[in-house]
Amino acid sequence: MITSSEPRSGQRPPMPLWAASCTLLAGREEEFFKHFAKTSRSLQADDVHDLRVASRRLREAVALCAPRPAGKKASRVVKQIKAVTGMLGELRNSDEAVLFFSSLASQESAPCADQLEALLSVLRREREQAHRKLEKRMTDLDQKALRAGLAALWGGQNLYRKSEVDPFMSMRFFAFHALTERSQPLVELLPLAVMENNSQDQHRLRIAVKKMRYRLEILAPLLKSGYQELHDALKGYQDVLGKLHDLDVFRDLVQDRVADAAGREHLLQVMAHRRGMLFGSFQRMLERFPMESIGAKAREAL
Repeated sequence: MITSSEPRSGQRPPMPLWAASCTLLAGREEEFFKHFAKTSRSLQADDVHDLRVASRRLREAVALCAPRPAGKKASRVVKQIKAVTGMLGELRNSDEAVLFFSSLASQESAPCADQLEALLSVLRREREQAHRKLEKRMTDLDQKALRAGLAALWGGQNLYRKSEVDPFMSMRFFAFHALTERSQPLVELLPLAVMENNSQDQHRLRIAVKKMRYRLEILAPLLKSGYQELHDALKGYQDVLGKLHDLDVFRDLVQDRVADAAGREHLLQVMAHRRGMLFGSFQRMLERFPMESIGAKAREAL
């Protein structure tokens, strides 16, 4: 059980955990619905991306801020938000695939120009289909039910009920443990992820980095110095690991959809070269800002 004991250097903030959690969760809820309204009107790539990020932040906020007795209520809310993240993912993936294959330099695509154009034609049609599908699904989403679910997380909670977390503890002390929880997987996953061919381990590390970044963003109001450096490092890791994952997805796409053997092999070689360059960037990032230090630096910033 996490009690209200403080680290020696910590100071109790003016709000207890339950009040601070409500405030932090409300902020992420407001952000999500603001982006939802904007994306519903435009369905532009940048707005879709912003809403997808906001949905992930809100999921992380529920995981962090929902009272432990909420149980099934929190699970239902997370499931609803996750459905939004998922329906945005199809359009995002189509956009990224079209963008990547369209961006290949002429010298890279020349030996397989016909096969590449045929692939792009299919991908553009799939993007249009994903666009129409998303438009309908966003119209069908029951926003009132989601808002009610979020409101119910703390509503009616008995703050004196026995729980694994003391609702009256210092939010800063709670944050200390919360940052430790999200930073530990970075250390555990890194040894396998630094092996270049371990794409699945790199994908798992990317997910862990995202969760740590979103938790850091939620807790940003509690942090003192060092937040921007930490955030930039996490975002940098997320970007490079995300691009590595995209290339792995595009590689599978080429293997499945490009029938011409010579054209397929050429595209695979182009992607393998780009992946090698990206992995080199990842290695240099590890030297500049060791991932193992992120947890300690985050806790020191409290």
